[in-house]
Amino acid sequence: MRNRRLIFAVIVVTTFGLCVASIAAERSKMELIVVSADGQGFAERDSGGSYIPFGTNYYDPYTGWAPKLWRQFDAEKVQEHFLVMNNLGVNCARVFLTAASFQPEPDTINEEALSKLDTLIRIARERHIRLILTGPDHWEGSPSYWRPDRYAGEEALRALEHFWKIVGRRYQGEPAIFAWDLLNEPHLPWFVKGWEVRWNKWLKKQYLDWDILKDGWGKEITESDKWGDVKVPENKSNAGNPRLRDWQLFREYLTDEWVRRQVEAIRGTDSTHLITVGYIQWSYPLVRPGGPSRYAAFNPHRQKQWLDFMTIHFYPTMGAPFGSEYNWSKNLSYLQTILSYCHTGKPVVLGEFGWYGGGAPQKHPHLTEEQQAEWICAEIEVSRPLTDGWLSWPFADTPSSRDISLFAGLVKPDLTVKAWGQSFKEFATNLYELKQPAPKLPEFDFPKALTAGNEELVKMHQEYVKAIQKVIGKPRPMK
Repeated sequence: MRNRRLIFAVIVVTTFGLCVASIAAERSKMELIVVSADGQGFAERDSGGSYIPFGTNYYDPYTGWAPKLWRQFDAEKVQEHFLVMNNLGVNCARVFLTAASFQPEPDTINEEALSKLDTLIRIARERHIRLILTGPDHWEGSPSYWRPDRYAGEEALRALEHFWKIVGRRYQGEPAIFAWDLLNEPHLPWFVKGWEVRWNKWLKKQYLDWDILKDGWGKEITESDKWGDVKVPENKSNAGNPRLRDWQLFREYLTDEWVRRQVEAIRGTDSTHLITVGYIQWSYPLVRPGGPSRYAAFNPHRQKQWLDFMTIHFYPTMGAPFGSEYNWSKNLSYLQTILSYCHTGKPVVLGEFGWYGGGAPQKHPHLTEEQQAEWICAEIEVSRPLTDGWLSWPFADTPSSRDISLFAGLVKPDLTVKAWGQSFKEFATNLYELKQPAPKLPEFDFPKALTAGNEELVKMHQEYVKAIQKVIGKPRPMK
């Protein structure tokens, strides 16, 4: 009996040792990614081999809308999807973590959700696909501790710090993770009750005393304004207005603090992975339909001191691309300016982009799969000298989607490869011929846009388009 127990113990220990050795061998096949020595892209940390992230944004297309990847996590399906991605040449997948699954309470990181993430990371490692993992978002529900102030509230910020300390410690040194993305498309509200106090503290720090503020603002000071009780501006454009300008700068300060605190929390436990933010395209201040609040207030030029690379998202909002040659050119020019704006001396990744084909989502006109491929290929072509990586949106057409995701995938819901998926595979085969050297880009007075009205913004954007295209050329015409 004792001999049997001894033999069983040896078998268990040996099996465990083999499993550990297997995992170590898998991890050794991949290297951590760093910013390249010249700051113009990415490289494998030990070998120095170039790395161009070329991939997609991943979720299971049959988990509802918004997708409930973690609540309906199916390892077999994920395995199948990553195999398809691997066959297409995907080398990077961006995946969304959610607050409801991973952090239901400020001090609670759900072990079951982390175990699912462990599985996804293992699958990604096996398929040699690196991951960009986003910070906790709302797709599976919004936790109570986000209210009333998700971005500047102390409870929400402490929760984020706790999240990143735990997650950073758990995955430090994991080569299948390319980067942490603090949040998908953050956009600061115009005003949250309670900001008045912080606004006035910020003004005091900027101007030091009441007389300096009065000199700086001039006629903008009203009888109702007092030192320590200066009113917040309305959400209305007013070119050159000092109150509005300073409020926009105060909003940028709040987002800076949001970025800084999370980065410091990550770096406290994980020094091995790169960090970015998935900027929404309204972070570019020259295209801002609507009032000043449409500006997201996340400024890559300010936040470069904390981030390792810049990530921006883009969708063609200046008219249907196939509606006219004018729309086609205007949208591609818009993409050029958004990417140029993100050049801060650090790499730039186009973290979401794409369009639809094979149907007519919402009120959009019907497009063929071939038109989808044509448009996305044109986006890649104009962005070659301006970006260091591309992540298409999304992996698969999503049947329950209420936006272009319905027909925007590389593959159909049954995993049949679409025309865009075939084009993607061709790009991936010749990936290292795709990237072009970044030119020296012209400087521009972006802060002026923070108070400008729509007419002035249109002129400023057109001026910037001309300046950029003088360096990199105009987009090719529609076929």
